[in-house]
Amino acid sequence: MKNKAFLILFLFLGVNALKAQTADVFPQTGTAVLPSVLSHIEYPAQVDTLLVNNMDYRIQYRDAGYRVLLFSQSGNRSKTAAIEAKADFDMVYPEYKSYILFEEPYFKVKAGNFTHRIEAGFFLRELKQDYPYAFIVKDVLDVREYLKLGE
Repeated sequence: MKNKAFLILFLFLGVNALKAQTADVFPQTGTAVLPSVLSHIEYPAQVDTLLVNNMDYRIQYRDAGYRVLLFSQSGNRSKTAAIEAKADFDMVYPEYKSYILFEEPYFKVKAGNFTHRIEAGFFLRELKQDYPYAFIVKDVLDVREYLKLGE
């Protein structure tokens, strides 16, 4: 019984101490509007500066992400076949960007710019009827492309 009373007292004092610290440490707060159940989240004003700096860094450098590999072939006509595969994909899925890459000795066609594997998985599920052998690959993304930022 003493342990329960001590635990409740400890939790009560701990929560009050945390509330007092957050009021002193972060006196300025901003409000972020989220399109979810949580309508507003209060956060320190310094977070805005950190987000802007992070985005500047990510725009300047490349970022790891995921794409879906649609086509991979080597040989005499592989370049022509890759161009045809890209044209077919662009006709059916114009909302997704596709790329032809040459990684010796293969010509490859990759599609999409996804920062999370789960996003690429949803896209792959959509593609499976037309491209049954497609799969997700890790790739290096240009941040400007997947954020659709102008240069």
